[in-house]
Amino acid sequence: MKNLLQTFWIVALLLASTVSYSQEKELAPIPGEWEQADRRAKRKIFAGGFTANGLSWFGAGYQFSSKLALSLQWQEQRDIQRFDLDLSGVQSNLSGTFTLTNSEKIQRQTSLQLEWFPFSNPYYFAGGVGIESYLEKQRKTETLYPTGVYTDYAWSISQQKLYFSAGSGFRYIFPSGFFIHLGANLLFYPNRPTSVVRDAYDSNAAWDSRELQKNWNEPEKEARQHSNPYGAQLQILFGLAV
Repeated sequence: MKNLLQTFWIVALLLASTVSYSQEKELAPIPGEWEQADRRAKRKIFAGGFTANGLSWFGAGYQFSSKLALSLQWQEQRDIQRFDLDLSGVQSNLSGTFTLTNSEKIQRQTSLQLEWFPFSNPYYFAGGVGIESYLEKQRKTETLYPTGVYTDYAWSISQQKLYFSAGSGFRYIFPSGFFIHLGANLLFYPNRPTSVVRDAYDSNAAWDSRELQKNWNEPEKEARQHSNPYGAQLQILFGLAV
């Protein structure tokens, strides 16, 4: 989330500086820039998507006029680790802690977005409302070597929350109808309820109360990281307008 927020501000600053600089210096428009309003008015339906590195986007909408459009935006982010082994405290006598982790994190966002194009160029301002769902599952097995003492525990957290969005971006339509859409939104979450589920905690030795407390608090610590009232969202689409 922190990286998305930083990227949001970078994209917003780039968009603002580009418009400001072009107005001050009266730069020549890019090819087809001032034809965008006409292309938006003629090509009213658009749809596209993009996926890379566990991130997927999809967007589709209707252009009411050259200045107003309504779009449905969907985004998914996946981070899955299987049999991730971590070795800590390993010494020359091969004593230490072996931690085997299986985890899954899935975040989905679905929103309706109203886009306003105040100029003839492809830049727009947007506002919208949406639903974000987040699911995280984690299972850890920690083994002390050479004693063979192990602990095994699993937990999951889930969250579904409403958000309001505001941002800006651009959607450039080529003469063929192919378009590039890049946007950045700031998100506000009025409510942030989180459900925490702890599965069975197992060990082949007497439990260490301090270690048990640490493991018991781990899902709540992770849940607090998703309680921020603000967030950021990127939109990257390649598609066709007809």
